Amino acid sequence: MAVDASADTPARMLRWADKTLSQVEDGLNLIAALAVFFLMFVGVAQIVGRTIFDFAIYGYIDWIEQASSLFAFLGIAYAQRLGSHIGMDLTMNWRPQNRWRIELFAVLVTMAIISVLIFASFTNFLRAYQIGDSTMDIKLPTWPAKLMVPLALSFLWLRLVLQVCGYVRMIANPGAQPIAVPKLVTIESQVEDEIARVLSAATLPLERERKGQRSTDDVRPAIESLSLAPDPVAHAAQPLGISRS
Repeated sequence: MAVDASADTPARMLRWADKTLSQVEDGLNLIAALAVFFLMFVGVAQIVGRTIFDFAIYGYIDWIEQASSLFAFLGIAYAQRLGSHIGMDLTMNWRPQNRWRIELFAVLVTMAIISVLIFASFTNFLRAYQIGDSTMDIKLPTWPAKLMVPLALSFLWLRLVLQVCGYVRMIANPGAQPIAVPKLVTIESQVEDEIARVLSAATLPLERERKGQRSTDDVRPAIESLSLAPDPVAHAAQPLGISRS
């Protein structure tokens, strides 16, 4: 029993780290979403003000430029956690263990690139802070927006570290439950999940059936008869076939 508990300790630590970092990523993603809403509101206010009231928001361009770094970078670690970045399904039909190896290699390469970007973006922020760099029109300091870049990339780097640990764990134990990594899925499982979602959404209340409307039983056989064979044309430009565990 002591051996089993000891062997499960890394998995528990990885799960705890994944949960903790996920909360931070969710918060950053919420800030990014609020930044998008802010830009939409300011944009509409600018158009309405100039068109109807002949009034423009003071420093409109400067505010837009500085707020853009929020939604452009703060959600990057969140997207990595969900496996939402653009990719290609070159390894869709490979053995799971080989696919884990490819994913591990890709994450390691990404970590190297992100490390360079963190250093370069932090140097850019530090320079802007030291010289007091500001925008052209209303002299907003630029260092807060530039600080968002290395900050967001640092959280992405931490997410990549967890994914390296998760991929190494899956390579060593392919039958384990994935932790801190997107779950690899096949085209067939994607189709099955989509069919299950459609069937669930198509369930109608008994009251509607009593009123003579078409029952879901009429469409269920047609949906269940869908072929699970992937269409090479339809799936040629599909994103990376991964989703969060």
